[in-house]
Formats: sequence, C-alpha cells, structure tokens
Amino acid sequence: MDIVLCAVSAAALDICLLVLIIAAYREKHSEKKSWNKLIHHMELAGPDTVYELGCDEILIGRHASADIRLPDLSVSRYHAMLTVNASGIWTITDIGSKSGLFVNGNLVKKAVLRENDIIGLGNRRLVFRRRGGNGQ
Repeated sequence: MDIVLCAVSAAALDICLLVLIIAAYREKHSEKKSWNKLIHHMELAGPDTVYELGCDEILIGRHASADIRLPDLSVSRYHAMLTVNASGIWTITDIGSKSGLFVNGNLVKKAVLRENDIIGLGNRRLVFRRRGGNGQ
C-alpha cells in the first residue's frame, strides 16, 4: 500500500510540475507580446547604423558601457537616457551632457518622442522611427 501511495504522490508532483512549466511558458510568451506592443517596434537610426530599442531604459553615450555607444568626442560619455513607460510613450532625458540634447533642433532637458523626431547628440543625429525605416 505504501508503494502505491508513493507512486500516486510522485505522479501528482509530476503533473503539478508540468502544469507550472506550461504556465511559465505561456506567461513568458504573453509577456514578450506585451513588451513588443509596448515598445511599438521603435528604433533609432543613424546614417549608417540602426539601434533597436529592446528594453525600458537605454543609456546613450560615448562610454563603452552605454547601451547605444556613439564613439564621437562631441558626445558625452553619458549623454542621454531613453525610457519608455507602461503606455508605450518614449522619453529622452539629458543626463548632464556638455553639448546638450536636441530634439528637432530644439535644446531640451527632457522630451517626449514622436515618430520621426530627430535627436541631436553632439555632432550625431538619430531618427526615432518604427522598425523597418522611413516611419513605416
């Protein structure tokens, strides 16, 4: 009788573990869909490089530790921070740069970004756009 009880308990544990694995997989898949919807498939595009925006905080600067590294002396080591909120609204903030942060030619400390905005960091210009280019 003890052996049967142990076998039933082991089978029940296996079923519970399988249910947890399936639930975790579904949650991960659902979370990825939600994240992709949140970021609206946006990117920053320069003249020769495209940067995907794959997380909710992105450090832009010249330093090797920056998420988006712009190796240009006119760009501060830690120039700007790009963030997205739960509604999918992207904001860029100057984090103490020497040359300033420009959005569509206007000097800003912080700005909400819209599709096709041009971001100026030192001598660099990046376009905030939908993935795939040209605002499409």
